[in-house]
Amino acid sequence: MQKKIVALAVAGLSTAAFAQTNVTIYGVADVSVQGISASQGKARTDASGNVMSLQSNSSLLGFKGTEDLGNGLKALFQAETTLDMVGNQKGYEADQAVSYSSGNGLFSSAMRDTYVGLNSKYGTVLGGYISTPVRSSLTSFDVMPGATGVSEITKQMTAQRYGSAAQFQTAGRATAIAYAMPTLYGFDASIAYTGSNNNGTTNSETISTTTCNDSVSACSATPQSAFGFNLGWTGYGVNVKGAFQQNNNNFINSSIGDYTTYLVGAMYTGLPGLKVSGVYARNTLGTNAASALTQNGAGKITNNQWWMGASYRMGNWEPAVSASMSSDMDGSSIQQLGSRQWTARVGYYLSKRTQAYGVISNVNNSANQNYTFGQQTSTLGSTVAGMNLFTYGAGLRTSF
Repeated sequence: MQKKIVALAVAGLSTAAFAQTNVTIYGVADVSVQGISASQGKARTDASGNVMSLQSNSSLLGFKGTEDLGNGLKALFQAETTLDMVGNQKGYEADQAVSYSSGNGLFSSAMRDTYVGLNSKYGTVLGGYISTPVRSSLTSFDVMPGATGVSEITKQMTAQRYGSAAQFQTAGRATAIAYAMPTLYGFDASIAYTGSNNNGTTNSETISTTTCNDSVSACSATPQSAFGFNLGWTGYGVNVKGAFQQNNNNFINSSIGDYTTYLVGAMYTGLPGLKVSGVYARNTLGTNAASALTQNGAGKITNNQWWMGASYRMGNWEPAVSASMSSDMDGSSIQQLGSRQWTARVGYYLSKRTQAYGVISNVNNSANQNYTFGQQTSTLGSTVAGMNLFTYGAGLRTSF
């Protein structure tokens, strides 16, 4: 009898504490053992090598919840962080376009989508550290489970990379405010804006010549502001989406200007278990005539990118392939900056939430390019321009 009274009392307290908020704890643990080899490329004969190491492939932990405010209005939140499952990993978060060395902390790698917002029949408003419309559009077309590891679609797409010195990319996350419209007749859309105060830079700042030489590019310079939107339609097993983003770089005495991406893609899922998708992106970096980056006084530098992928679930088996290509830079005085990558992956579901998999992938850089898998250890962390990279391995992915 006493046990029943205690149980009822605890249940009453729990109901009082959590009646208004539904909180969910979720996450992914994905670890693979991979061999990564670097071989001499078109312009290099002095660098090569290989390593074997454990990789944590975008493992994460998150908390999210909602609260009913009445009259159809809900408050919502999400807090999500990357987990370093292997300790002291040196890696690369492609969606943030920065390298990191996490130390031995489980939570010390990188923050993921984290926000607070309101939802109603008129749409959703969010504020926090969120995926840009370009990133959310791009990742929606990835055919690999969780869009993780060497196969992640954001490794090259929407980026201009000038060898190992500098990189511009729009498929990232940003501290921003965003609005997403409710789905109407299959159409959906979102818009996001981040201002200069969020990025810690202003229009009166200059680019440090010690770290960001104008003759190369903006290096680690953070855009003063960014604006983007997307528009999509889903129906009859087809998802079509287009996106736009402009990163504003208005530094004093700088040779660089705004960085802009136009993206369009489509995915077909009309047959059970099948995913087939393709994406095209065009990236433009504005420059002035004095820039050493430009050719014949060109006012902009552009490149084109294509990505294709397919996967098919057959019982517990799920094979997947993808391929991407980045063109050379049109208008740049630096040539042979293109790249190509292909990936093959075979997964076997041990349960609904757990999958064992094998993966191989190859990156072929042009003579002055330096795209990577983003997973090199310190031994291969400083790969040089023109190198070719190959990886092979196996892993286990589980979600909760």
